[in-house]
Amino acid sequence: MRPNALGKLYDRFTPEERFRLDVEAMARGDMKESELLTSTCPRRTYNMTDWAFSGRWQTIIEMVLALSVDLSQYMSRLSMIDAIQETLPYARAVYRNEAERAYLEGHEAGSRYAWERAGMDADPPGWEPLGDDLETEVENFNPAVEEELELLAPRIEETDIMPELLSRLEQQTVQKAWTVWETFACFARESLEVAPEKLIKALFEPALCGIEDLKELKERLGVEPDEGQAAECEAAFSETWECYLRKARRLSS
Repeated sequence: MRPNALGKLYDRFTPEERFRLDVEAMARGDMKESELLTSTCPRRTYNMTDWAFSGRWQTIIEMVLALSVDLSQYMSRLSMIDAIQETLPYARAVYRNEAERAYLEGHEAGSRYAWERAGMDADPPGWEPLGDDLETEVENFNPAVEEELELLAPRIEETDIMPELLSRLEQQTVQKAWTVWETFACFARESLEVAPEKLIKALFEPALCGIEDLKELKERLGVEPDEGQAAECEAAFSETWECYLRKARRLSS
C-alpha cells in the first residue's frame, strides 16, 4: 500500500488500536510514526475537575510511585544483607571445622613423612588407628596440637572480612535510601505543605513500615544524606513539579 493511501487510514483507528500501534512504534524507535499516530488522533473536549487540584493528585501519585519503587530496591538489599549477617556465625563454624581438619591432616602428613624419613615402621606416635579405649586415646592426644587448634578460632575471626564488608554495604545502602526519602520529605513539607508521612499513608500506607525501619537504621548507623545524590533527587522532584505547575497555570487560566 502506498504511504499516502496509508495516511488516509490513521483517523479511522480506534483508541485501542491507536494505543497498540503507538506502543509498537515507540518500541522499535520509530518516533515519526508515533508522532503521526498522536497528531492524527481525534480531539475531544471534556469537563473535568480543576487540573490545579486533580492534576496535583495525579502528579503526586506518580511521584510517590517512583519513590516507592526507588526505596523498595534499597530495602530489599537491606533485607538481603540482614539475612547474610544472620548466617555468618554458622558459616564461621564451618570455616573453623574445615580449618581444624586441614590442620590435622597437614600435621598427620608431616608426622608420617618425618617418621618414614627416620626409617621407622608402622604409624607415628599419636596417629595410630583408634583403639577401643577412646577416653585414654583422648587423654594421650598431643596437647600442643590441641593448643594450636584453639588458636585457630580467633585467627579465623580476624581474617573474616565479611562482617566489615556487609557493615559497609549496609551503611552505604541506608545512606542512599535515607537521602531519597529525606529529599522527598523536604519537598512535601516545603512545596506541598503537608507532612510526608501523611502523604504516604494516604496513597500507600504499607510503605510506612519500611520508612519507620529506615529511620531506625539511620539513627543506629548515624548516617547523613549524601549531598550529591540529594541534589540529583531534588532536581528530579523540582522538574516534575514545575511541569505540573506550568500545565496547571495554562489549564486554569
